[in-house]
Amino acid sequence: MKKIEINKILEALPQLQCRKCTYNDCKSYAEAVVNDGENINKCEPGSDQTQFEISKILNNSNTGLNKSKIENYKIAKIDFDECIGCTICIKVCPVDAIIGARRQQHYIIDDQCNGCELCIEQCPVNCMSMIDNPKNQSWQWPSLQSEISKANYNNKLERINKLKQEKISLSKTYNDDKKIKDYLKQAIKRESDKRTSTINFYNL
Repeated sequence: MKKIEINKILEALPQLQCRKCTYNDCKSYAEAVVNDGENINKCEPGSDQTQFEISKILNNSNTGLNKSKIENYKIAKIDFDECIGCTICIKVCPVDAIIGARRQQHYIIDDQCNGCELCIEQCPVNCMSMIDNPKNQSWQWPSLQSEISKANYNNKLERINKLKQEKISLSKTYNDDKKIKDYLKQAIKRESDKRTSTINFYNL
């Protein structure tokens, strides 16, 4: 039952993964609402409309979710002249909407940016700002738009987890190789010590 409620509440959230609710992502907040009785008014982007939808879910209303909307949501912009190529914004973007390499200019993928604002507060040189969406689009959920945003976020989590597992595997391989090399080194030293001891015995 709780899992069903969590999934329903997750669907009622905008999928910005903006952390303004103080949780790591929309799913964590949905879990906290169901499992820990967290306040249902903490989704800042969703505002009253999301609070109302969550309330319906918790009260077992069967009317279904109404579509919610952020009118003409803003997207991030980078001042190229000020960008130092630190990659911090790339790391914090929850949906991989920023591309670039270290010490090179970074770029925003406008159609992928969901306006979460996480990159703005993390930029060390304040070269990022929020601007009006060039297409004057509104952010709607539940919708294909919000589902794509959620999928981009989950894909990033999977990629990061895969990289972590690869590092662990490489570290284990390195440690195993080191143990083998240390064992061989010690075995060679023992044999060398035995030979030296034998030679010294016969030279007495």
